[in-house]
Amino acid sequence: MSDTNNTLKKKENQYHHLTEQDRATIQTLIEQKDKNGKRLFNNSYIANYLGVHRSTISRELKNRKSYRFLIRSGRTIEKPYNAIDAHNNYLFKRGLSKGEYKLRKHSKMAKYIEDKIKIDKWAPDVIVGYMKTHNMFKNDGFCSISTPTVYNAIRYGIIHVKLEDTRRMKYKPEYEHKDKNSLPASKIPYSIENRPEEINNRSTFGHFEIDTVVGTKRGKHECLLTMTERKTKFEIIFKISAKTSEEVVNKINQIKIFMNRHYNKVFKSFSTDNGSEFSDFLNIIKDTKAKIYFCHPYCSGEKGTNEKQNSMIRYFIPKGTLIENYSFEDINNIATWMNNYPRKSLDYKTPLEAVLEEFNDKSIINKIYKLQETVNSI
Repeated sequence: MSDTNNTLKKKENQYHHLTEQDRATIQTLIEQKDKNGKRLFNNSYIANYLGVHRSTISRELKNRKSYRFLIRSGRTIEKPYNAIDAHNNYLFKRGLSKGEYKLRKHSKMAKYIEDKIKIDKWAPDVIVGYMKTHNMFKNDGFCSISTPTVYNAIRYGIIHVKLEDTRRMKYKPEYEHKDKNSLPASKIPYSIENRPEEINNRSTFGHFEIDTVVGTKRGKHECLLTMTERKTKFEIIFKISAKTSEEVVNKINQIKIFMNRHYNKVFKSFSTDNGSEFSDFLNIIKDTKAKIYFCHPYCSGEKGTNEKQNSMIRYFIPKGTLIENYSFEDINNIATWMNNYPRKSLDYKTPLEAVLEEFNDKSIINKIYKLQETVNSI
């Protein structure tokens, strides 16, 4: 496309609004006059000075006029151009020109979003995606809505949701990149670098990322053993009495007993960090076909799915809160909520729905479904 025939505006020539400083400059320049009272700087000069078209200056001086009413004579006289008055006039008219917020026009949708955030603890992105994929509110005048629209509605008080009701509007995550360090010699054969591509690309079911979540680092207390399936985001959470390798191995053995002949069909590999609770890793995979892989030291992002799931658990169990304060039923309810929470990466299906698509064998499905509650009660 030639430059002469190009009808698209170049970025640097696109229209922009005059700022308060621009208007102050205009007032300063038009007040400069010679001894005969004639302006020293015409509109073209001011336009070139500000980098705008001369018509912009003409419209500004014409449309931002203000007037003064004389009480005694009853006459109205035009006041000289004033930058402050002009800018206030601009702000007033600009406010009137803005369209109505979508969620103000669709109160039923706004109420649905409020309830999903405050009661069901859903994130705005998940709510928007779920509404679109499930064709909700079409009969109620459904309009296209985006995730930023929901966040802005929260910020501007359009929907009755406070920042503390959300999970993602409170914190500024600070991630410090650290170089990958080598594993201890005993773990090098089990390095995550040796993990097969079918696990890395999440093409097959049965590959879990595991970690522990503590309530407080002071003293010896109960903690959580969390297991996240990479492909479906299915979450299993167990309470263990201490953050030790013995407790982890004991809980894995309980899973083996419960799952019985189905264990190797469900648990094919584990990816974890180098915490001391996983030091007895050979007993974790003992008498099974499962493999285990270790992340590089200080590279917990290599099992980022589990880390993200743990941050969701923190929404219910804040840091510093003793795990002892939460019953087995509380933990099971958290896992149930997570497994029924739609995910964008799953096209807004829930992890539980994704798991049901993996198996045709009802006996395996029943085992998976009952695993959380049964093993937690042992």
